[in-house]
Amino acid sequence: MEAFNLDVDNRPNIKFTGERIAHSASSPDTASSDYSGTTGRYTKLDLYKTQAGKFVCHKIGYSQWQGEHTRYTAEVCDTEAEVMAWFGHGWIAKDLYYEAGIDNSVTID
Repeated sequence: MEAFNLDVDNRPNIKFTGERIAHSASSPDTASSDYSGTTGRYTKLDLYKTQAGKFVCHKIGYSQWQGEHTRYTAEVCDTEAEVMAWFGHGWIAKDLYYEAGIDNSVTID
């Protein structure tokens, strides 16, 4: 277990003891297979599990543009379903779920 203090815009930072269980990111490099799709901007997602068993979702939106700042958002969740509701189902989020061992599929009869 490790101590974390995550930056969050317009809210208090989130401090906890736990472990990072997954990470996923896009790239600002247009030649990269993980290209963000937006010149000069990219995203990093991290998923943590606290010592008490809660999930902490953290999203960092980076910008290389002058006058724009890095954006930090976070949420504390009790369940994997809440994690998926917060991160959504874009390709970066699906990479994160895969690394975390979270099944984000829908079962149809």
